[in-house]
Amino acid sequence: MFAILTDHYNLTGAFARLSMVEAMRVQRNLDQVFTDLKLPSDALLNRMREEGLLKDAIAGVKKPHTDASESVIQSHLGQLFLDYHKLKATLAKLSLAEQVACKETFTIAAKALNLPSADLAAMMAQEGVSVEAMVPKDPQQERINAVRERLNQAASQQQSDAQRVRDRLKSLVEEQKDPKDEVVDEGAQVVPLRRQQA
Repeated sequence: MFAILTDHYNLTGAFARLSMVEAMRVQRNLDQVFTDLKLPSDALLNRMREEGLLKDAIAGVKKPHTDASESVIQSHLGQLFLDYHKLKATLAKLSLAEQVACKETFTIAAKALNLPSADLAAMMAQEGVSVEAMVPKDPQQERINAVRERLNQAASQQQSDAQRVRDRLKSLVEEQKDPKDEVVDEGAQVVPLRRQQA
């Protein structure tokens, strides 16, 4: 998959086929995915590259042999980049060096995206118009988001339930007194036990 993701020709072709709204969504996904994958800063990556740490990590990767036509590959690439979750899952499987190579390739290929002019983008941002507001919502993605939200709420509820149990156990332990810790009053009378007679 790494070789397909770094195939500049097919990436550029896939990006050039997208509408302006789709291109905006792809650009947003690209900006977000590498932030979420917590890639090192550009300064650190440059230093690693200078000292040879990233140099040969991806040198052995060859162009994939595939019987699929370029138009099919480009269509699949376009769909991948339009779906943030699929894109993130795909990139998360790669090594750090491969992710860095993908980021560099995507940055160059993104020049083929049909994005709005800087003036239009600034006006949209100023008035709060986003890509999501312009595009009809995907019902499947909405269901996935709803399930994800319910799972997050359930996990949060379990954590709060567990905390309540821990707090209750702690309070019970504090309420109990250890008999060894009790101080015996020396003046207390000791009553001898008598054996019952039958």
